[in-house]
Amino acid sequence: MSSRGRLGSHAAIHVATIGVALVGVVCLGHTRRALSGTFDEGNHLAAGLEWWQFGTYTQWTENPPLARLAVAALPYLHGMRLPPREEWEPKTHAWDRTWEMGTDLLYAGDGFERNLSRARLGTLPFFLIALGSVWSLAGGRRRPAAGLIAVALTSTLPALIAHGALATTDLAFAGMFLLATLALWRWFERPTVPRALALGAAAGLALLCKFSTLIFFPATVLALCAARRLAAMPARPLRGDRPLAWRVVAGQVALAALGGLLVTWAGYRFSIGRMDDLVPAVKGWLDILPPVAARTGLTARLIHLRLPMPELFHGLRFLAAHNHVGHEAYLLGKVSEHGFIAFYPVALLVKTPLPFLALLLGSLPMIARRRPGQWQAAAAALAAFGILLVSLPSHVNLGIRHVFVLLPLLAVAIAHATDRGLADWRGGRRAAGTVLVGALLVGQLGIAIAAWPRELGYFNLLAGAEPAKVLLDSDLDWGQDLFELRRQTQARGIDSLKIAFFGMLRLCKHGLPHLEALVPGKATTGWIAISENYYRARSSFMLLKDPCNPKSRYPQGAVPRQSFAWLQDYTPVAIAGSSIRLYHLPQGVPPE
Repeated sequence: MSSRGRLGSHAAIHVATIGVALVGVVCLGHTRRALSGTFDEGNHLAAGLEWWQFGTYTQWTENPPLARLAVAALPYLHGMRLPPREEWEPKTHAWDRTWEMGTDLLYAGDGFERNLSRARLGTLPFFLIALGSVWSLAGGRRRPAAGLIAVALTSTLPALIAHGALATTDLAFAGMFLLATLALWRWFERPTVPRALALGAAAGLALLCKFSTLIFFPATVLALCAARRLAAMPARPLRGDRPLAWRVVAGQVALAALGGLLVTWAGYRFSIGRMDDLVPAVKGWLDILPPVAARTGLTARLIHLRLPMPELFHGLRFLAAHNHVGHEAYLLGKVSEHGFIAFYPVALLVKTPLPFLALLLGSLPMIARRRPGQWQAAAAALAAFGILLVSLPSHVNLGIRHVFVLLPLLAVAIAHATDRGLADWRGGRRAAGTVLVGALLVGQLGIAIAAWPRELGYFNLLAGAEPAKVLLDSDLDWGQDLFELRRQTQARGIDSLKIAFFGMLRLCKHGLPHLEALVPGKATTGWIAISENYYRARSSFMLLKDPCNPKSRYPQGAVPRQSFAWLQDYTPVAIAGSSIRLYHLPQGVPPE
């Protein structure tokens, strides 16, 4: 092919890459407006507003600040403000004040839907960063076809689109972690001082999104070193044809660590203080700091010592304590307080589009092939495997969102392997392979479009006819479908509804018909709406005695499991979105 023809072909591929990226952005934009507020969005908004308004960061420190200040930026610029500090100070108020206060703020001022949409716009830049990072990791500038494959597989993942449409932290972490991985690769390719500093800064930004960076990033570094050795290359970066001297490596790593430390500290506004100045416990649930009587030795000194960014160290203790006590998780119809070792493998299997899985399986032989100097496909695949491996022991299994950063990494591995595999083939075999890869990419594009606006509850065919039998929580029922329930009740002319809704929303402020509580253990008639979390007896958390009073929750443990089992004898007339079952039971149908 002539150089002019090659340039034209490259330009066409770049245009196609931009096109598939725009599909993901457009789907994300529509979903941003279609989903009602999910469970954690008010919490993140309130914590981010504290950072902007008061210059402090004390609320629910288990999550670092970067994603939260991003989702709070536009609401803050439009005048949203927290009430006076004495009304919500974490050390003197109940643990869930952040959730309640954030939800109250969404209903104030310009109204719920406009406020929520502004907060959700804060996540969009991280989606774009994720797409740009996978394109660069796939070598899109030199190998445009690989860049197209990586972007197409990433921008059409329903899970990433869904969380990119929400004012939460998970997509932000994915974007910044991929950027840090790109900085790592570039430093290994050409280890200079500026690239070392860029690596540290990118890793610091990833850490400011999620503490998972502290275990995911070392796994990624080890994966890269292992992949280079498999490709007959030194594990150390090269300068020219020779490995970089260990003392130079150590010096640049120290610079990267210093850069990362400064960026992370800047994210906490260069704060200095004591962990003891922050909330010691989540009342009635979790001890973040040891009781005063148990503070001895080094622990006591660290708690009382003035430290840079004490909120980070407090957050790490928070996360460790949360993982120790566990969190109610659901998998394949079972509930566990300490999670499931198989949770993430099963979740990835049923939440990833089948064309993606097919391309992954097909590219495995190429990924595993040892080629001198070609380490990128194996590095990305091993990094994804390492992230999955270190996540398996977690006792907090709340959704694929905690590990879905590995999917873009797998997309990068597929892109490198597929592009090089097709380049090795000739004639009809190459043409057939190109058509097959193109068909699978178009198939995944179709899945992304067809899933709108239900990407959060997307499952592939492996989940069966009732995905709620496999997973719940943020994979299917996170309170996101109230707008769709409103649409269906209006279309059906429903004037009265008994409801058990899982979420933090103020139900009587959304144009729903007259609402009554669906009483646990009591069969009833008429129109009934129930969230899958309650129907499947995963939890009774946030179940209300009065749907119009968010403070009318049942006490913890007061609602027996299977309280709504009587509904299993009936078939819903519809599913609102993916998570709310809508029934119509005429008078006299249920048992007495």
